Amino acid sequence: MLTLSGDEPDDGDHYEDFLETIEFLYGRDKGATIKVELDREMRRFRKLLQQLPSSATDAKRARNKVQRTLKRVMARTERVGSTAERDSMLAEPSINVPLAPADLHQAEAFARVARAVDAREIIEYWKSAPYLLNFMRDYTLKHRLKDKAANSNRALISALSDAQALGIRREQVEAYQPIDPANGRLRALMADLFDSGLHQHLWLPPAVTYYGPASEGTPATKALVFSAWQMVPDALAALLSYEAERRMGAASVVRSYSEATRRRPLQFKLVDGRPAAMRALHLIYPSPTLARICDPLSVFSGAPEQLSVAEMRAAIADRIRAALGHLFAKGNGGEAAGRDAEWSTPATIDVLLKTKSSGWLQYLGYRWTIQEEGFREHIAELRRTATEATLGELDNDTLDLLVDVALGSPAVCALRALHRIAPGLAWDDPHLMDAAASVAWGFRALFNQHDAVALLRQERDDHYWRSALTHGVEHNLQSVLDEYAHYLVEGEGLAGSSERERVAGVAAAMTHALSVRPSQIDVDDVGVEDGKVVFHPSIRLRGRFAMRLAEYKDDEGGTVRLGSVRDAFNSPFRPFVLATTSIGQEGLDFHPYCYRVYHWNLPGNPVDLEQREGRVHRFKGHAVRHNVARAHADAIRTSTKPPADPWEAMFNAAKRATTSKSELVPYWVFDGPVKVERRVPMLPMSRENTRLRWLKRSLTLYRLAFGQPRQDDLLAYLDRLVDEGVDVAALEELQIKLEP
Repeated sequence: MLTLSGDEPDDGDHYEDFLETIEFLYGRDKGATIKVELDREMRRFRKLLQQLPSSATDAKRARNKVQRTLKRVMARTERVGSTAERDSMLAEPSINVPLAPADLHQAEAFARVARAVDAREIIEYWKSAPYLLNFMRDYTLKHRLKDKAANSNRALISALSDAQALGIRREQVEAYQPIDPANGRLRALMADLFDSGLHQHLWLPPAVTYYGPASEGTPATKALVFSAWQMVPDALAALLSYEAERRMGAASVVRSYSEATRRRPLQFKLVDGRPAAMRALHLIYPSPTLARICDPLSVFSGAPEQLSVAEMRAAIADRIRAALGHLFAKGNGGEAAGRDAEWSTPATIDVLLKTKSSGWLQYLGYRWTIQEEGFREHIAELRRTATEATLGELDNDTLDLLVDVALGSPAVCALRALHRIAPGLAWDDPHLMDAAASVAWGFRALFNQHDAVALLRQERDDHYWRSALTHGVEHNLQSVLDEYAHYLVEGEGLAGSSERERVAGVAAAMTHALSVRPSQIDVDDVGVEDGKVVFHPSIRLRGRFAMRLAEYKDDEGGTVRLGSVRDAFNSPFRPFVLATTSIGQEGLDFHPYCYRVYHWNLPGNPVDLEQREGRVHRFKGHAVRHNVARAHADAIRTSTKPPADPWEAMFNAAKRATTSKSELVPYWVFDGPVKVERRVPMLPMSRENTRLRWLKRSLTLYRLAFGQPRQDDLLAYLDRLVDEGVDVAALEELQIKLEP
């Protein structure tokens, strides 16, 4: 705990709380005595620290005595000692934050508006967000503007007219026209996100790819943004999501921005009373036969080198011919099925091989969709056709379809991923199939999102269901879900549960993350008409690619809880950027798919800086998994039979190979090219440059103040020593270390 002189009295006396905790830990017999002795030794240590550098030897002896007392009842393992480079797996890449003429024009225009309404200087606001009149909803400037609107003077009208011309325009949004970032920090963030093509993904690439290009270079990750200003999360969510949609080609799919959410291609409608979307069932029917026979992990584990997408497709096609070819031979009990029944082929295969899928479809399958109009009729038709039809020739078209279903169907991939964490269940266990189908239903919600529709329509001209299958194949959906399922077992506290409880819990978490709908962000539209200040109805923008960590109303009017936003961010799916104003978002972790923290505004002290970065530096975090995968992916190729859980195999291999005695390795820390990233987008020559240097130096110094009263006084003295030339490394030697 870092206690500063400006802390509220209600926060209590942290030094006294610390001593009372030690008294409690030592117990009734010794506690009171130890408390008095420790207080005396802590004060002596403090006095010696204030006499540095001449008292260094005595200070080290005093530190050792305090350390021995504390280590009998407490321990703290530091990450820094568990990494070869003693960097705690933390890196700080440089960021170019360019200023553009548009930024300066906005600064001048909004400053004039602020002066006209007697509001405070806007420079700190301007450095943090663009389009201040659009996003400063609950700030004094906006309140004063509303107060003066009825009796506005010439200076205000002139200033507001100029600012209005630089703001976000409704017709601009509706036509998907570019919106200039108009802010150096936002421009830098957009470059980080969009130059890497992240907007072209519906989910993050996996740390291990079973086929296609292997993960190299700096892998894609999510971004966690901390800001001091309430307007920043809304501005980032709105403008980043808008630009992502625009780059995904949304304008080529819909006539206007507001129309985008109305198109949902995957709907199970009835036409003339008959099911009209049977082929879309390829996305949500979990075929146990295709899941078992066509596992890309099995092919990956047996291949001497990484296969391309085409080579993996060929390998899966060979397995289908070898294992299922006899089912397609003529004379197998009836005439060849017509081409219009191709949608039933996976289910028919399962029936012919006497799996339990037919009974599952009849009695258990998709029971939660009972309110979905038309869907029950589709399932009844699938069950009827699968049990009555026969299979015709296994031609190239049918084979290509089965390969796509085997590698790209969310239902089939989910069935495999769930079976990996519950290998004791049969492939056709009704509970396993039920869980896989629920995940697939979540993917239906994902594929019906406006941004997914724009992306898949842009990629190919196939039927939409086929485009979704192909996207799953080309973007390694199986390895994505395998990695996600492995994380969720521990993330959801299911490691000790029964296998059926485990798959149900993991499937529920996946479905929940997949089903989060876009947020609605109201952007103020203020202008001048006929010489008067006018407040138009808000421009409504969506947050999907990026979101604010907060409760919100979705695009259908429903309430989405803060926890749902966090769960979606902690998945491989969108949002890819999460913005918050909380200092360190205490108690919440964001590490599963994020190793990059943006300090949009620097915190007031080093503890808060460390707290922020600690949110993404946790157990089996994204950076750790990438390093483990790059070092030990060969653990999956140790035998002809792949491991039940590939990620468990890789972490076990990493544990066996480590020479570190720290229990943090390999789960919390694992050396490699991927680091937790501290990113600080600062304008050139701004005062944040000096403040960041102070914060980083203070990260070392504040540990010397561990347990001390009036810590800011001690920190100020130590900081002055460094300014006078005392080596920070020498001071670091005096830290109280509590490693066991």
